[in-house]
Amino acid sequence: MIRKEDLFKIRHIQKINTDKCGKRNFRSAAIDSRKIKKGELFFAIIGERTDGHNYLESVFSKGVELAVVNDKWFVKNKNKFPGKSFLTVKDTTKALGELARIHKGNFKIPVICIAGSNGKTSTKDLTSEVLSKKYKVLKTEGNFNNHIGLPLTLLRLKRTHEICVLEAGCNHFGELKYLCEIAEPDFGMITNIGKEHLEFFKDLKGVAKAEFELFDYLNSKEGGILFINYDDKFIRKYSQEVKNEKRFTYSYKSDTDVKGRFKGYNKNFQPEIMITKDNMEFEATISTFGRHSVYNGLAAAAAGLYFKVRPAGIRSALGNFKPSSSKRMEVLKINDLTVINDAYNSNPESVKMGLETLMEYKSKGKKFAVLSDMLELGNSSRKEHSEAGKLAEKLRVDNLYTFGKESYNTFKNAKKIKNNFYFKDKEDLIEMLKLNVGRNDIVYVKGSRGMRMEDVVTALTGK
Repeated sequence: MIRKEDLFKIRHIQKINTDKCGKRNFRSAAIDSRKIKKGELFFAIIGERTDGHNYLESVFSKGVELAVVNDKWFVKNKNKFPGKSFLTVKDTTKALGELARIHKGNFKIPVICIAGSNGKTSTKDLTSEVLSKKYKVLKTEGNFNNHIGLPLTLLRLKRTHEICVLEAGCNHFGELKYLCEIAEPDFGMITNIGKEHLEFFKDLKGVAKAEFELFDYLNSKEGGILFINYDDKFIRKYSQEVKNEKRFTYSYKSDTDVKGRFKGYNKNFQPEIMITKDNMEFEATISTFGRHSVYNGLAAAAAGLYFKVRPAGIRSALGNFKPSSSKRMEVLKINDLTVINDAYNSNPESVKMGLETLMEYKSKGKKFAVLSDMLELGNSSRKEHSEAGKLAEKLRVDNLYTFGKESYNTFKNAKKIKNNFYFKDKEDLIEMLKLNVGRNDIVYVKGSRGMRMEDVVTALTGK
């Protein structure tokens, strides 16, 4: 519930006809005119592709009583909406973030922010599932992890919530710092440092600098606590160099607060791990697929142990978890064909883990790796796509199908793979796959969001 009085704490705000809204609070905030409901507050956000101001007529027709709009827009358009109630601000996106910070200040509950190059969404979901065994948890839905999604999550906070788990993403310097200033987290977890958004960050040091804005914020805050993945060399180095931090560590390779041991995969290719803390030891199966889950599950278990969730609760949460996010290492089986749908996003580290997962997966049939472009790699794109081809060759992938301008470099650098094909047209790739896949085969599909590789998955599975 958003308190009406909190709205007037936003800086530079002006009110027009707000008396018509009475003293009522608002159920929540919304930015999508198609989904907004009566009792909600509308923010007219100006995005890259659309402008929320263009949909105000539809918004008011649904019974919405108050809209937050840009002051320059209001000067030009106020006569089109006689009698309607507005709050005007210089920047509706920043006003949304500011209201979220004000709203969050009404609650005295722990806030955990999860950042990192890979596995943020899965780790956030697993961590929330583990913590829900003891607490009432508010979490980021899907991957609403940016300057709009994170505030919308915070504005869903209610008195019944006992802990908040937020996903925080970035592709430019300063973005995590901005999100921290809104969320004011008490705990931070960075899953790993990998080659992401190199178009903006240039190299791994740049990625680390951007992701460590979360840890830097917590180190500047009294009582801020860091969950440290000691297996990641960048995070480990940060932990060793910054001496004044409060930390809780986890690892497979080092002597840390929580220690994991990978035991292997069960028949559904789900990881089984042993978890140790102090004199306590217990086994857990992570119900998500593949190598990625080994790391995501231990991170979630570490968070659970810090917050005193019992081992039985952690085991149950990890073992019964059902991913809400599609296109993330989703295993689809149809007519004895297995399709691994990893078409949500792509960068060099996630491609490496995906290919390793494919080759570790036990199968009676052939294995197909279908790779498309990794976007936002900047000047590193040619090199990283070439390395993907060399890796596929090294792992002895049976069949490599590539699609996209940048992926031509993957194709060229996998010369020893006998069935190595490059396609300029996605439909041609799909037809070739349909001709060649058969019973007991496995097809792994990977690509950045903009490449829409879920088209391939749908063509093969009908899903």
